[in-house]
This record gives sequence, C-alpha cells and structure tokens, in this order.
Amino acid sequence: MLGGYLSPLFHKYAKVSLFTSRKMVFVFGALCMVGPACVGLVASPYAAIALLCVGGFAHQTLSGALYAITSDVFGKNEVATATGMGGMAGYLGAAAFTALFGVLVTQVGYSPLFVVLAVFDIIAACVVCWLARSGDRMLEPQLVAVSPGVK
Repeated sequence: MLGGYLSPLFHKYAKVSLFTSRKMVFVFGALCMVGPACVGLVASPYAAIALLCVGGFAHQTLSGALYAITSDVFGKNEVATATGMGGMAGYLGAAAFTALFGVLVTQVGYSPLFVVLAVFDIIAACVVCWLARSGDRMLEPQLVAVSPGVK
C-alpha cells in the first residue's frame, strides 16, 4: 500500500508531473531491489529475511507503478490489451527463468541469481524511463477524415 502513496508524494514534494512521479516510483522500487541482491553478503538469517522483505516490497511497488504507467501511456480501449500482453510476456519470462533458475542454483548458488534479479529490475526501470512517454497513445489508430469522392 505504501507504494501507491509514493506517487502523489513525489508529485507534491518533487514538483514533477504525476506521470513522472509514477516513473520515479518504478525507479525507487527497482533500486530497492538491490537489497535482496545483498542476501549472500549477510551472515544473519534475520538480516537475510529482512532483505527479502525489502525485495517483496520493492517488487510490488514497481509492479503497481507499472500498471499506473500503462494506463497513462495507452488509450482507454488499449489498456487491457497492453496489460494482458505485458502480463503474458512476464509470466512466460518467469516460467523460463524458473526452469533456468533450478539448473543454475545447483551450479552457482543463490547469491549471484539474486544479483541478476536486481540487475533485471534496474534494466527494466531504464527501459520504462526511456520508452514511456506521457500522453503517447502508441496503439491508438490514426483516424483520417475522408470526404466522399476525395481520393
């Protein structure tokens, strides 16, 4: 729930547009994923659990921000399609990564894989900041008014 409150806070106190504040929440969540990347560096199981909790918070924060960004970028008739396509791609990627994760964990252990997950989220934040533009309606069809008899 806290992740949902970050966007209006960034909007109000950083004096940025609401769309930019949503991207800032996404970046914040991606940067917080550095916490779980450090799980292999701590000796205490309590510290490891705390870092994994930070990762859960971070992941849900950036996930919620991504849904808000999607509704800002796409038109009202395309939001469900864009969200569905993104979800499908995410679940396919998760299935492939899970299959690969099982093999890799026996070879390299868990610590490097947590680092890879953090790097993936930071790359995703860069992609979102680069590609997402407020007001762009990337899938909205261009309507051209043509009078009868005009070619």
